[in-house]
Amino acid sequence: MQYSINDKVVHPYHGAGVITDICMKDISGSMVNCVVITLSGGRAGILLPASSVGESGLRRVSSKKDIDNAMKVLATSGEELPKDWRRRIDVLKERVNSGDPQVIATAIRDVLARSSITKMNPSEKRVLNEAIVVFAGELSLVRMVSLDSAKKQIHNKVLGKKTTS
Repeated sequence: MQYSINDKVVHPYHGAGVITDICMKDISGSMVNCVVITLSGGRAGILLPASSVGESGLRRVSSKKDIDNAMKVLATSGEELPKDWRRRIDVLKERVNSGDPQVIATAIRDVLARSSITKMNPSEKRVLNEAIVVFAGELSLVRMVSLDSAKKQIHNKVLGKKTTS
């Protein structure tokens, strides 16, 4: 898949951003064509060799319809997560790293549903925060709002309040 400067993209591990440059970089003594992505929310950017873009899982941001469907997932009833905390964290991390906004939304929904029953452990809090940042990054690019506004929309949806599109 070809990418251009200013394309809005999502990396499954790093989240959403905008391609800000496509250039040659000296990597270990070899000149390599690279894609530079500035991540949303002012987080550090990433540099991907153009030859590995396909296998990195990089994709264009979702459509508004797909993001809206993912937001609807947040308002649905949570599903039970594994009782063993290590297995639970693995399941949640796998969802967050899937890069799929609907799957990430299930991670947010399920960990928050579980937290209403029992206290979140520090690992669950870290995964939840990561999931919110990744999901909010894509939401902000699709809806063209700030990252903070996207986070508020996510929290409001989970709490069952009406959000603006």
